[in-house]
Amino acid sequence: MQKALCLFVAGLFIAGSVNAQDVVENAMRAGPESISADATIQTWDGTVVREGSNDWICLPDRPDTSGDDPWCLTDAWMNFLGAYVNKTEPSYEEIGFAYMLAGDTPVSNSDPYATEETTPDDWVTHLGAHLMMLIPDRSFLGNISTDHLNGGPWIMWPDTPYAHIMIPIDSR
Repeated sequence: MQKALCLFVAGLFIAGSVNAQDVVENAMRAGPESISADATIQTWDGTVVREGSNDWICLPDRPDTSGDDPWCLTDAWMNFLGAYVNKTEPSYEEIGFAYMLAGDTPVSNSDPYATEETTPDDWVTHLGAHLMMLIPDRSFLGNISTDHLNGGPWIMWPDTPYAHIMIPIDSR
């Protein structure tokens, strides 16, 4: 699925259906301007559209999802995404941050690979602007709620190698 996505995005980019400026503008919506203005912008297949001068990478909306979900992220999150796509254990060793200020696509809170809607207490919907945080030692996540309806931060995908802290910025 991810390989098909990358080929699809690359094909659109090469064919000119998506121009570089559109990719840049869409990707920059993911993070605060203080980050995205100087971030490297790349497509989901890794094509660099614009070189940046800070340590952030911004990715445009994924065309294979129903939501509007561009990302701005650090290297730890690039490692995480690579592991997620390949269904392997992430190997990041530093704290990682990712912004999704445009919101996200509905997703399971417990199963990283669920493609069908689950129960309301598991299926995360109407998630507006948020920040995500990776902690290399997942044992430090033990005292944080896993309830996405708690009104504050929670652990998404607990008990998996992809556990991370979700920090809503918008009220849900």
